[in-house]
Amino acid sequence: MRRTPAARSSHSKALRSAGIDGQTIHGLRRSLSLLGEAAGAPAGAIAQVEGHKPSGTAEGYKPRSIDALRRYLDKIEAWILREAGIVFDAKAEPGKLRVVTG
Repeated sequence: MRRTPAARSSHSKALRSAGIDGQTIHGLRRSLSLLGEAAGAPAGAIAQVEGHKPSGTAEGYKPRSIDALRRYLDKIEAWILREAGIVFDAKAEPGKLRVVTG
C-alpha cells in the first residue's frame, strides 16, 4: 500500500501534536494487529480493519461489513482501556472528548 504525501504529513502532524517520536503508519498497523489478537478478535476481522481483502479460502467466504467489524474494534478498544486501568463509559457523554487520565 503506497502512502501519499498528504497521509504522511497528517500522520507527522498528529505525532508532533501528541509528543510521540518515531511511530510509523506501518508500526500502528502492526500494533493494531497484535492488540487485536490479544483482545481475541479473529485474524480475518483484524486484517479487514487494516484494509486488507479477506485472504485464504476460509476468510474469502467471510467478508465483513463495517458494522460487523465495529464490534471487533469495540472489543479491541475495551481490552486496551482495561489493560491500561482506564474505566470508560461510552454512554456517559457520547461524541464528547474528555481526559481519561490526568
